[in-house]
Amino acid sequence: MEYGSFIAAAIGFAPAIALMLWTLQPYTYPKVERPYFSDPTLFGMFAGGIIIGVILHAVGVIFSAYYLFVAFLLEELIKLLILNLPRYQRRADVPFYGFGLGAGMASALAYGAINATLANTSPDALSMVVIIAYSIMLSLLHISTGTTIGIGVARGQPFVFFGQAAVVHLAFALLLVPFQQIAVTGVDALAFILFAVAAAFVLTYYYHLHRRLLPAYVREALKELQRQKERSKSEGQEQGKAKKIPRTKH
Repeated sequence: MEYGSFIAAAIGFAPAIALMLWTLQPYTYPKVERPYFSDPTLFGMFAGGIIIGVILHAVGVIFSAYYLFVAFLLEELIKLLILNLPRYQRRADVPFYGFGLGAGMASALAYGAINATLANTSPDALSMVVIIAYSIMLSLLHISTGTTIGIGVARGQPFVFFGQAAVVHLAFALLLVPFQQIAVTGVDALAFILFAVAAAFVLTYYYHLHRRLLPAYVREALKELQRQKERSKSEGQEQGKAKKIPRTKH
């Protein structure tokens, strides 16, 4: 297909960017006076995620027979290794950087898969709808699992939340196995049903995470920061009093 790469880039990157602009609005200017995260760090994570996604896609192409069985674990483990670096541990803003990292990985992985499909076939209208839906689903998945791991790192429980992200990713991948085998087994109604179930599953998880869990986490983090400020203020006052030497009578 002529211009296939441009179409693949548009379909692959548009969902992740749209989700970033829509979901993160309540946490940055002008919605709030002081943003909850650093824009340069967020977009740096997004760019890093794109590079990682390109590498993972290449690995998947080379080891296609085996990559399907380890992809869910490898992709989430890479997010954990990056977000759990010492510079990010216990930082209140790291869930947002997990968001950016996941968005970048999803964009590159979706672009790679879609570009390969368009290069080898000439999809009809229904196939294009499925391709677009798949790209959106990848963005929902990787953004959600990246944010989940980020919350775990911020709370000092990275491995617990990594396990949750890996299970979500595994469930999503298993639901799509019949659909990915259509080229070999032929069109199967069950494959399309499970594809729809996978879409509903990842959309529900994304909604629950970003409309319930993340706002609750932010409120909790703000309260903790306020307590730390009050504690530091009170300790400073006590130290100031201790420095005053009482006057003695001679």
